[in-house]
Amino acid sequence: MAYSWARLDMGCAAMLSTVKFNSAKVTNAVKADLRANIDKLPEFDGSHFELIYDSALASIQAGRKLSILYQAIIKLAVPSMTKIRAGEIAEFLNNQATAIMEQEQQLALGITHAFWCYSSAPCMAHPKNPSEEEIKQDKAHKAADGKRYEVATGMYLDNSWTLPGRGWGCKCYSRSVIPGLA
Repeated sequence: MAYSWARLDMGCAAMLSTVKFNSAKVTNAVKADLRANIDKLPEFDGSHFELIYDSALASIQAGRKLSILYQAIIKLAVPSMTKIRAGEIAEFLNNQATAIMEQEQQLALGITHAFWCYSSAPCMAHPKNPSEEEIKQDKAHKAADGKRYEVATGMYLDNSWTLPGRGWGCKCYSRSVIPGLA
């Protein structure tokens, strides 16, 4: 019996349910971290802060809908802003928020430890032309793969405590340790 891949894909898509993002996960800690991360971006002066913050918050609350923030950044028409850089910023701010929301969720569920998981994609924003800092970060994150860490504090890498997904260009994630399960 011959199957049409397009028809099969449509059938599978119809069976999948949509998971709605719970915007209650965007806590005050996430918002404070978002503000701090926007302040660190050299492309934006104080006059753009609220627009970037509001767009980033909308992007996060929409469940990582990067296009909301990306479009807002592009519309600002900052002279040095490229489309690639706008995409990097949108991804970075969403990754930062996701890492904190995941940590808070793990702690709320009583999960105290997790394993660092290196995604096998380089942890760098510019893999074709990485900086020394990006190469160092990637090596540290690759070396951390499979290592257990305390969720509350994160993993100590490159002289600082961090969580998967927190470094610029980081694509790492965590795997929770569930007590009682092998």
